[in-house]
Amino acid sequence: MKHAALFLVGLIIGAVGAVIVANALRARDAYARGAMDVMQHHYGSLRENLRAKRCDAHKTALALSQLRALGNEIEPAVYPDSTPESSFREFSSRLRDALDAGIAAAPADCAALAPVVEKVGKVCEECHQQYR
Repeated sequence: MKHAALFLVGLIIGAVGAVIVANALRARDAYARGAMDVMQHHYGSLRENLRAKRCDAHKTALALSQLRALGNEIEPAVYPDSTPESSFREFSSRLRDALDAGIAAAPADCAALAPVVEKVGKVCEECHQQYR
């Protein structure tokens, strides 16, 4: 009986320790996941508006500007304490360039927005293939 009680206490302490470690590891990446989630939301709204043929110039410009601002946050979010590796810097630079081109083009209709959304999606997909 004594061994079973000690085993149960050890099991409980181990489970509590595992939860603490898991929460600490999850909190470490919260900013990067949050930045990516917000980017995914804005990119998704652009795609949905494009599919539904509701390409409002003001909403499009706003979403592209927000994506561009978040593009500046990718490197510090993913690499908060160090310099990102060169391939990651290349992907984030390509994303910012695609968004800058989209903002400069100021797509007012769906035909003009489609290549911008496609290029941004392609850059995101290539980066996620390498870093996920």
